[in-house]
Amino acid sequence: MILTVVSFILVLSFLVFVHELGHYLAARHVGVRVERFSIGFPPRLWGKQIGETEYMLSWIPLGGYVKLFGQNLDDEDPSDPRNYAAKSKWQRFYILAAGPVMNLVVAFLLMPPVFMLGVESPRYRLEPAILAGVAPGSAAEKAGFLPGDRIARVGDTATPNWVAVDRAIGDQGMAGGELRLGVRRGAETVELSASALAFVAKEPFGWKPLMEPVVGSFSSRSPAKAAGLESGDRILAINGRPVTQWDQMPVEIQKSEGKPLAFDVERAGKRVSLAITPSHQNSTWVIGISPGTYRERYGFVDSVVLGSTRLWNISGATFSFLGQLVVGKGSMDALGGPVKIGVVIGEAVRTGLDTVLFLMAVISLQLGIFNLLPVPVLDGGHIFLLGIEGVTGRPLSLKVRERAQMVGFSLLILLILFVTYNDVLQLIS
Repeated sequence: MILTVVSFILVLSFLVFVHELGHYLAARHVGVRVERFSIGFPPRLWGKQIGETEYMLSWIPLGGYVKLFGQNLDDEDPSDPRNYAAKSKWQRFYILAAGPVMNLVVAFLLMPPVFMLGVESPRYRLEPAILAGVAPGSAAEKAGFLPGDRIARVGDTATPNWVAVDRAIGDQGMAGGELRLGVRRGAETVELSASALAFVAKEPFGWKPLMEPVVGSFSSRSPAKAAGLESGDRILAINGRPVTQWDQMPVEIQKSEGKPLAFDVERAGKRVSLAITPSHQNSTWVIGISPGTYRERYGFVDSVVLGSTRLWNISGATFSFLGQLVVGKGSMDALGGPVKIGVVIGEAVRTGLDTVLFLMAVISLQLGIFNLLPVPVLDGGHIFLLGIEGVTGRPLSLKVRERAQMVGFSLLILLILFVTYNDVLQLIS
């Protein structure tokens, strides 16, 4: 618990510092007086006056703020050149956007080292590239691939495993056109071809790698581990039905509806029988196991490309989720608050530096996106009001801005209370 709390405070304080530093540097750059730079919200823990700015640490580590001369409604003075209200619309936009942009920049700086340190990849990628299945109507099916095929060659490059297949497709696909793949099918080798674009299209290519049903790791609340299953065990059968690949297990587990399942496993050459009762987590039945993994490291250039791609995909998923919430299709239960973030950070610290950096990059990205939402009190809300001022040619009235601030602050407090309550419920359930 102490490790979780300390880790949470340090990680969040760093990301808040980065955000507020963006506002601070932009304000100083255009000549606005910075009165206070605080990490955390009041009450004040420590502070020191340096020049015209008071630097503070405050007790509530859920955010921070930079107090600019003239940004509050009660100290606006367009006649004072060091007042925020005296600056042009573009200068104010620059100050407002600098905080979220700093979070986005830090996210893109933190992600490449994750891939350089090494990411946990499924162990099947080191195994022969055998297909467990081919999706109907997919590009893979149209190219002629069948379940059981082994990808032996891409072009003239031998592919002993899935890592080699992915690298060969990536290298040769850069030139576009058709890719030739040598496929072992039974005792013969079949020559197939597929468009290089099919492997990078929005729709998946459609082949499913064969994953051996071998246990790798366990979740923190794993019914399988409690029942005696061990890492390295090969699942042979569930309730008497043979299991030859990993994807068969979730189907059998869902059929149980929480009733005990009879597992036959192979352990050190011996057959062992276990009874495992699935638990209900996140609307599904699980036994808390994951496939085996290995650490895959990448060079600097590949890490930059992979890190940028990962963040781009996470950004897309974030906007998609926000869009679903707006139209009423998303679940508020998927939102995480301070408690969930703290728990996840604590688990990441216990896992390793790469996991911590990945999580910090994701949180920084989310902070940047969240703060750009057009909600009063947030940076995006101020930018939205600035946009209205740009369209109308004059600032909104003091009364309108006060009400917008009150509404935005109330919504933000309600959201924090809701996600915190939801986090606690999930934690104790």
